[in-house]
Amino acid sequence: MTNSAENILNGSFYFNSANVLSVNQTPLNDLVQKFLSNDEIDFSKGVFMEEGNKLVPFKSQLTTPLYVYSKKRLLTNFLNYKKSFQREITHKFGIDTNISYSIKANFNPSILKLFHQNGCWASLVNKNELLLAQKIGIKGENLIFNGNGKKLIEIELAIKNKCFLNIDSWFNLNDTIKIAKKLRQNESLKSCFPVRLLLRINQNENANVHQYLNTSGDECKFGIRDDQIDELINIIKANDFVQLSGFHSHLGSTIKTLDIYNECVKNLIQLINSTIEKHNIETIELINFGGGLGINYEKFASRTSMSSKPEIEFPTPSDLAKVIAAHVTKLKNLNVKIVVEPGRSLVGDSCILLTKLLGLKKNGNKNFLVVDSSMCECIRPCLYSAYHHIEYLEPLSSTNELFDIVGPVCESGDFLGKDRLLQIPKNLNDNHVYLAIMDVGAYCSSMALNYNIHTKPAEVFIEEIHDTNEKITKNEYFLTRNPESLEDVMACFTEF
Repeated sequence: MTNSAENILNGSFYFNSANVLSVNQTPLNDLVQKFLSNDEIDFSKGVFMEEGNKLVPFKSQLTTPLYVYSKKRLLTNFLNYKKSFQREITHKFGIDTNISYSIKANFNPSILKLFHQNGCWASLVNKNELLLAQKIGIKGENLIFNGNGKKLIEIELAIKNKCFLNIDSWFNLNDTIKIAKKLRQNESLKSCFPVRLLLRINQNENANVHQYLNTSGDECKFGIRDDQIDELINIIKANDFVQLSGFHSHLGSTIKTLDIYNECVKNLIQLINSTIEKHNIETIELINFGGGLGINYEKFASRTSMSSKPEIEFPTPSDLAKVIAAHVTKLKNLNVKIVVEPGRSLVGDSCILLTKLLGLKKNGNKNFLVVDSSMCECIRPCLYSAYHHIEYLEPLSSTNELFDIVGPVCESGDFLGKDRLLQIPKNLNDNHVYLAIMDVGAYCSSMALNYNIHTKPAEVFIEEIHDTNEKITKNEYFLTRNPESLEDVMACFTEF
């Protein structure tokens, strides 16, 4: 199978034999040619939005920047996780498994709905994410409420919805017991008790990721260290309206190797076994090994780089499942559910940010491509010095030059890519030139800003339409988020 054939099957964005960015056998510039007119994307004939239980044409016009998702890639990523864990753990050892999507990666309801329809749980960190999951239809029993700083009202909502509550600290446990003690007096909430608690363990391991993405160690705000566990468990056991139902550990995000994961899975299982035996615990029903798998943001980097980089083989969901499977049979209690909570590796490579070139300029020896996207739509390069591949939708017939790709925001940190070898645009006044910022499905839309009163872009799904022989006949475009207006941004201000 050729690389392009594989990409067609799994819904990836890829560059075809003519070096044109494509998805589902369709060049992305076809979308531009079909829908762009006078700087605006007219979706009145080709894009639909949900209204009630039916799809109706979207009547207004959209502009770049624009987030464009491959629905097939989203589903492929989720099913890869689900099938890998079933194959490596459930079918081999009879241990139930589930995938719990980390909503913070991207809270687009269409994504959450797609995953939920295929059996996904959800992991959340505040009240609004809980309410969103609830609106999508995910039962509270299938929600894991994480977070190191839960408000009392959030704890109360989690208890009333029968969520798993992840205990992250002494004060988190004390607050939970206080709220639970009050709520148990309400006879109508009897079925919510005992409240199911997880302990989030900080294993003091360095995940070798950017310091802002590391969630383990002495200098990290998350989790409970080993020397605190016994006393916390004693407090839980002293209150019959709460129970210890499981354990949780999460190392960080953008993990590129499973060596550290392997060590932490082994250590966590040893800790669980010794804790269960020491405290005679019989209520453990769930072990959450967290998420954190990275994706290969630099898979196309050699196309625009002056120097070649060694290719890194990133771990897959199957690799992760095998690592956990290698240790899971050592659990003294096999009547548990194994959960992982990916975010980035489910949604990261499912989306591109379509942007228009506004112009080019030169300061000293530095060349700049100025585009209409910015740190407001893709903050990761500015925040983490992260790499996103950027390329024209189709090749330009001109020579190459090194460029920094920058946005229009009034900040020197407003860059999307640096030192990229790209063709020099010609005749900008006559031709619209568009670029794609790749792999923006995670922590881009969900971290978008209104700085400089930038309005947040629309979001569109590309979906394959098949004939009776399962051949792709066309792609439909479905609006999943309206473009934000000035009125939307200013609605909360009393003087506007």
